[in-house]
Amino acid sequence: MTDLGGRYRLEASLGRGGTGEVFRARDLRLDRVVAIKMLHPWVATDAGAHERFRREATTLAQLRHPNIVQVLDFDDSPPAPFLVQEHCGGGTLVRRTADAPLPWPEVAEVGLAIARGLAHAHASGVTHRDLKPGNVLYGDDGHLRVADFGLADVLRRSADEADLTDDGSRVGSPEYWSPEQAAGLAVTERADMYALGCILYELATGALPFEGSDRIEVGTRRMHEDPPLPTQFVPDLPPEAEALIMSLLTRAPERRPRAEDVARMLAGDVPILPEHDAAETTRIPAYEIPDTLIAPPDATPRPGVRGGGIRVGVVLLALGVFLMGIGVATGVGLTRAGIVPENPLGRLAAGAGLSVLGGAAVICLALAVIALWASRNRDRANMRTARLALCVLAVLTAALCSGAIVWTANAWITVGVSALWRGVQ
Repeated sequence: MTDLGGRYRLEASLGRGGTGEVFRARDLRLDRVVAIKMLHPWVATDAGAHERFRREATTLAQLRHPNIVQVLDFDDSPPAPFLVQEHCGGGTLVRRTADAPLPWPEVAEVGLAIARGLAHAHASGVTHRDLKPGNVLYGDDGHLRVADFGLADVLRRSADEADLTDDGSRVGSPEYWSPEQAAGLAVTERADMYALGCILYELATGALPFEGSDRIEVGTRRMHEDPPLPTQFVPDLPPEAEALIMSLLTRAPERRPRAEDVARMLAGDVPILPEHDAAETTRIPAYEIPDTLIAPPDATPRPGVRGGGIRVGVVLLALGVFLMGIGVATGVGLTRAGIVPENPLGRLAAGAGLSVLGGAAVICLALAVIALWASRNRDRANMRTARLALCVLAVLTAALCSGAIVWTANAWITVGVSALWRGVQ
């Protein structure tokens, strides 16, 4: 156990992330359980990370609402800055997504709590920008609270205060990005509403609005696509529930409902999207969406080709050719059917034969790795010619791999690895 400032005693780790770690701790002065978020030592020395941490503390401190995690204390003194919050021992909303699809009344209850917390934050000029199930906690009283405002944008900041993320970079989690976040554009509080729509969609259907083999691909698809209707997964979902979810997932930010309006709808104070509005908010024609959020088919953003697999394949291929070269240089005869060993088998010839067989096996593995890499990356390339070249490479290396496997297997059978091994010994 460790004491902080002579007041807080760390008891157990609750979670660890890329920038810091959260601990359950005891406030020795007030004899209560709290949660303490501490920056990693190597992060605390970074001026930008330190400033974002300070902003999170000051942002949360001004937000006092039953559905937002309460800040209790903050100390930014080096070498270990820490933020003290109320303890939420019920875990995160992620545990509820694991049980999805949930009945709509339960989904609506979750949505109401989050919408109320967001409404208060937005009214205070704060946009969360990283809303996701992992940042929604169950308090010790069982009520939901929005947490982790580390990427929050204070909309009404003073004119001379710089935005730490105004460099065009995309912040947040790709699975819950709004289209404008995916495009790297400026965001408003309506980006949080899109993320809320993703959460409600996931809870109601058991699936994310967009799926893909890569997180970035999942994030960028929403710039130019609408998600499947929730009723494709859950046919008995109430029509008004589907209309609300799809209105939140509208690509045009200005057409998404505000947090306070969603809260009133889910609380039953006003109807959830009257029937005559449902068709309008479910699907929006492309010509009504801002041009900056529309990507033509040929300009669809792609995450880009990763080079790790091809590098491994080339290294293995070079190793295999080297081993086979040693065997051939030593005098082993090769035919289409396999190896032609000396008779009687000498030690040098046996070693050369083993070198050839080992090299052939490594070449088979290398070709398989290259074929798999090309197959997985052909849809990631940004240029059509590159995608075609990767497709050809995948087919060609797969064919060569098949031939290499047949030759290697035949060589092993005709010569016999055990015979070569006995010859070496």
